[in-house]
Amino acid sequence: MAEYVVKVGSRSAQGRRPNNEDRFIADPDHKLFLVADGMGGQDFGERASGLAAEIIPRVLQDRLSKHEDAENAVKNALDQANQAIIRAGQGQLAGRRMGTTAVLAVQQDDKVYVAGLGDSRAYLIRDGRIEQLTVDHTVAEALVRNGALTPEQAADSPWGHVLYKFLGCVEMNDGAEVRPFAPQAGDRLLLASDGLTGHVSPDDLRSEAHRFSHPQEWVDHLVELAIQRGSKDNVTCVIVAFDRE
Repeated sequence: MAEYVVKVGSRSAQGRRPNNEDRFIADPDHKLFLVADGMGGQDFGERASGLAAEIIPRVLQDRLSKHEDAENAVKNALDQANQAIIRAGQGQLAGRRMGTTAVLAVQQDDKVYVAGLGDSRAYLIRDGRIEQLTVDHTVAEALVRNGALTPEQAADSPWGHVLYKFLGCVEMNDGAEVRPFAPQAGDRLLLASDGLTGHVSPDDLRSEAHRFSHPQEWVDHLVELAIQRGSKDNVTCVIVAFDRE
């Protein structure tokens, strides 16, 4: 038996935006967690993130119930959501792209499978260390990986919020990388939109991982902190705590 109990906290705040295009799922019964940050304007962004939150759990649960390999199930769920959002956006005005980021985690047996498209992130905090489990699919980060920009230059780059991978991307040839890990007692898994991660640093997350007795308290603190620090975006966060029994 697992030597931990799972506790979950979640919150999405509209912040300074006129509407909330973020959606999230925090479903400990099905061991599924997701954050989606819609883009393309109010109707399009909300519709795209809503489709992601509707399609991904349904496809995942269907495929996992048929004992499909978890990594393939995650990839197929993201692919089906991508195709559905592309179809839904076909009537969109030229120059405006309907899409959404998505970062998800699903636990199957003794592993958690994490995947992301776009710039919503997943972090694992363990034993005083923090690891980003997802890659930011922005043009600036791609230039950093290719050696064309330094991380410092990327932080101020106009390409920092330009995505080349997301759900609803017609040109996406390869899907998300799936990162599995075996949870341990004391782990904290955080999924968040860039409205939070743009204003709360990895050091903040690492140092505060065990400050709060319940992950909901930590989520509420982080969302308010991002807003206080000037986030102009919607702010969404899901935290899964693997607490010692």
